[in-house]
Amino acid sequence: MKRLKLLAMPCVAAVLLYAQVLGNIHAQSVSSRLAEATWSFESGSDQALSDSLVKNGDHLEGFWRRVPGVKGQALEFDGYTTGIWREPKDVPKLGNAFTVSAWVALNNYPWNWVPIVDQSERQQVGFFLGIDAFGHVGFCATVDGVWKQVTTDTTLPLKKWVHVTGVFNGDSGLSILVDGKPAASLPASGTFWQDINATMILGKVRIPQVSFPAWISHPQDPIQYSLDGYLDEVQVLNRSVSPQQEQEDLARFTKPAGDVIPYAVLPSGPPGPSTFGAMYATLTYSPAWDRLRRVGSDSDVVVHFDKSAMRLVFWQGTNYIPAWVTEDGKWYTDEFLETWGPGCGGAGDCEPMSDKQSRYSHVSVLESSDARAVIHWRYALAEARNYEGAHPDVLSGWFDWADEYWTVYPDGVAVRKQVLWSSALEAPHEWQETIVINGPGQRPADNIEADALTLENMTGEEATYHWEPKTDQTFAYPKGPTKLDRPNNANIQIVHLKSPQNPFQIVWPRKVSFDTYSGEQSYSMFEWWNHWPVAQVGSSGRPAIAPDRASHTSLSHIYWDPYEQSQETETKLLLCGLTRMNAQGLLPLARSWLSPPPIQASGRGVTAAEFDPAQRAFLVHRTAETPTAAVIVTLDASSDHPLVNPALVVENWSSPVRLLIDGKAVIGKDSSGIGFSANEGKATLIVWLKLNATSRIVIELRPAVE
Repeated sequence: MKRLKLLAMPCVAAVLLYAQVLGNIHAQSVSSRLAEATWSFESGSDQALSDSLVKNGDHLEGFWRRVPGVKGQALEFDGYTTGIWREPKDVPKLGNAFTVSAWVALNNYPWNWVPIVDQSERQQVGFFLGIDAFGHVGFCATVDGVWKQVTTDTTLPLKKWVHVTGVFNGDSGLSILVDGKPAASLPASGTFWQDINATMILGKVRIPQVSFPAWISHPQDPIQYSLDGYLDEVQVLNRSVSPQQEQEDLARFTKPAGDVIPYAVLPSGPPGPSTFGAMYATLTYSPAWDRLRRVGSDSDVVVHFDKSAMRLVFWQGTNYIPAWVTEDGKWYTDEFLETWGPGCGGAGDCEPMSDKQSRYSHVSVLESSDARAVIHWRYALAEARNYEGAHPDVLSGWFDWADEYWTVYPDGVAVRKQVLWSSALEAPHEWQETIVINGPGQRPADNIEADALTLENMTGEEATYHWEPKTDQTFAYPKGPTKLDRPNNANIQIVHLKSPQNPFQIVWPRKVSFDTYSGEQSYSMFEWWNHWPVAQVGSSGRPAIAPDRASHTSLSHIYWDPYEQSQETETKLLLCGLTRMNAQGLLPLARSWLSPPPIQASGRGVTAAEFDPAQRAFLVHRTAETPTAAVIVTLDASSDHPLVNPALVVENWSSPVRLLIDGKAVIGKDSSGIGFSANEGKATLIVWLKLNATSRIVIELRPAVE
């Protein structure tokens, strides 16, 4: 891989005054030696390739890599930065019949029209051979001063080599051949006009374009992008070729069969169960995407579980927005803090999803042991255009920030504590969104059941909500539920994935409401966007056209009251994770968190004991000067106040511990997890127990050596 910092020649041709400069733009007379240009990418080393391009007047810019081609080597374009520019003086002077062709293997469909070869000015004069956002091939040329365009009805496949050809003949018009076979034609006899002052560009837009569909994408800012895939054996010939000639020429090539570009896979680390805990990781996605990043190794965090292959992943490709990953690789996230409106600048939503370079988003591991993992994720609420933060304070200049603390236990249950810092707490802020992340090659329906959501209240009443499957691929509104209002007082949600494990969410049952996503048009039975994750374009809303890129689907929002509030902060708690249980099976867990058993604690130096829902743990407060001595904890569990895998956090305890429950020793990791923390200089013992109980239990914590 290599990057060349070569200056591309700017386009010097303006809108042409045809009546005054006809001699510059009419077709040139053809000499006996046909003028042509060829790009083969074969030259030995990368430097030799660069030298050969420069020798022909070309400038190769951006990130690129040599890959196996149809003939020898091809060039990988990264979708954002790669392009080849040829100066006007070195561009072939074309006659009234010419051919433009190339071998192309698409990794992703472009954001909008992207050239294979472009030598035109403002779509008024010259020619253009390219591909649109759906994969249609288009060929354009100026005939007698009129811009003519022909487009194929069929689309190019992804990942496979295809030969694409545009042909102009002044006697017949424009035509497109795909793999040597006629694919589209347009009668347009006349004289080709060429702009001899325009640069020729391979594989990159001449000027930034608004992504398609422009009328619904936001913000509607033009973006710079390039071909995303492989390019090989590009030719511009000063003659028109027939389908028969094309097929004879293609017979010289042995096109590699099948996919030549693998689908990228959303990374979550090595497969299978692993030792429970949070660890820093280096997660890679694809060579082209990874090469764009300026992020070092061990920049990601993965929480592993020893009894399951599921994960909780904080990855730079999602801007560190945490995602649950099921055992069979389905990705889910409960979103982040988001705001919008007048305090959010001019580029739409202010959220970490818009922070494409993770300028503000950071993740760190505060604690990791056999008992639990605690991860801190900090981010700003910023917009996609200029990375401007929301609601800046007029005095300090600080804008909206968020701290999230994820306390994760070995049973796959986490407490998400969200803290919003804002000078505009009264402004609208969103705290949760039910989002399924789709990997490249996946449609939402590949991951989500049609009966996508179940809501439940604390009395066990439940309702399941259905999205109607789509029978065609039209751009239309999803046929999902118009509202989520059953059952009354619901505070539990299960998301039904096509997986043995399903994400769940439990909130405090205080002023809880839900709403649904079915108000934006989509090519899927669900709403569907691909401006996030992974995408590096400045967008906070772009509908997915095809299952090529990583994408996401939103199903619902949950709204509920704050847990705490101050003058400039607001805090909310969410219990979440992955489960194999149905909604009824989650009720004991919900009750254990929302209505835990009363606790009593005794022992030398014990001053108080309480349940902390922000940690999903019973806290035992002890004085710092107390020597380590036995602590006895009594939990008065019942069916209304059950215990489900409880945790104990005991202050000022740093030595090994023996556990007894109702007088019996607890031994082994299958039944407990023990860890120690020294955060803020305080030695703390953390104990997690694999234990379900609906009657009183007594837990003894004794020094391992008394």
